[in-house]
Amino acid sequence: MFRSSCLATLICSVPLAAVAQSPNYCRNSFKQNEPIELRFMGLEYQILAFALAEKYCGAKPKSLKSRFLGYLEKNGCGPGTEIYSQVGAAIARMEGSSLKIIDMGAEENVAMSRQQVEEWASNTVAEFGGCEALTKAHDVEN
Repeated sequence: MFRSSCLATLICSVPLAAVAQSPNYCRNSFKQNEPIELRFMGLEYQILAFALAEKYCGAKPKSLKSRFLGYLEKNGCGPGTEIYSQVGAAIARMEGSSLKIIDMGAEENVAMSRQQVEEWASNTVAEFGGCEALTKAHDVEN
């Protein structure tokens, strides 16, 4: 009797497994009460730290795309996914920008003096652990 009830339960659960979907972890937006994938959190901060290491601390320039987009691809989130597009946009913003543009972010029409930008960069680098820490993290091979 026990085996037949287990078999019936198994047979009834097969259609549910066919309809069930695993969460899409290649995106940044989540619905209410949906589990949040943490492995990609902080990528934009890492990109900022990488850019500051190059533009403020003098680290030798490296490709942000190969490092960060390559990481996403290794984790199954290739072109066309939400996270890949957002990280690609963040990289494009950082690679061709000066410190002033990086500091202003989306507020491009804000007038900032060179001193304000330098102060922001100095404070931000200090929060990341200083130039030595940023350069060391920047130079680590992925």
